[in-house]
Amino acid sequence: MILVTGATGHLGKATIDFLLNTVSANQIAALVRDEAKAEELAAKGVELRRGDYNDIDSLEKAFAGVDTLLLVSSASLEDRVGQHINAINAAVRAGVKHLIYTSVVKASHETKFIPGADHIKTEEYLKQSGILYTIFRNTFYAEVLPTLWGNVLESGQWFYPADAAKANFAARKDMAEALANVLVSPEKHLNKTYEITGSKSYTFAEIAEQLSDVTGKTITYTDIPLDAFKEGLTKAGVPQQYVPIIVSISEAFKAGEMDATEEDLETLLGRKPTSLSTYLQETYAH
Repeated sequence: MILVTGATGHLGKATIDFLLNTVSANQIAALVRDEAKAEELAAKGVELRRGDYNDIDSLEKAFAGVDTLLLVSSASLEDRVGQHINAINAAVRAGVKHLIYTSVVKASHETKFIPGADHIKTEEYLKQSGILYTIFRNTFYAEVLPTLWGNVLESGQWFYPADAAKANFAARKDMAEALANVLVSPEKHLNKTYEITGSKSYTFAEIAEQLSDVTGKTITYTDIPLDAFKEGLTKAGVPQQYVPIIVSISEAFKAGEMDATEEDLETLLGRKPTSLSTYLQETYAH
């Protein structure tokens, strides 16, 4: 039995869809907090199991009979490491044989990316737990880009503090497909850590050029100071507790933390990953 957590989220749902191409639905379970939000999965024959990262007993019950578990990192930043530890401990107690965890590219204790610290701590705990594991260190989704460029399609101006740093983005559907490939053959990936990236990194100016080519509208990237960025977030009404996290993303870009081009995703897919230009073409050409 394969169980996917975060099953109603974009990555979890896409992973299950790829699994259904090769695995019978009765061999797939989905961890959900609210079954009403998972009717689409149930309609496909996927077994729904209720559980919450903050409730280790619910997780242990949900993981019963599971051989391979995909632990999609929590979307909540409140005690996220504690949530992940609950899931790992529950997996060990339930007798799960193999756990796949979604981390972040170049995970380290020195990261500028504030949520990234949760990932390296989770990785370390997972390795110490004794369970067989595979770690997916995912770069940022290409789908994240619109949150970085705001109203650029209307204004033609992209203001962001990244200077000339390069960053790597990969299509979420490619990551989901790679996860599904590992889930169906976990024995090939025992205790491996993969850096999941696209085939090329780009400066933000280069991304703006690609977006211009796709949309037919001139998009100009302009670097701005961090202080101006912070001020803009505050004026836009972003809650103050989230401002440091959003700023840390730009700091991570500047530090080169998202500038990685590895072949792991290509190897796991058995093909070239979707290029950024192709993703932009598929998403914005209309």
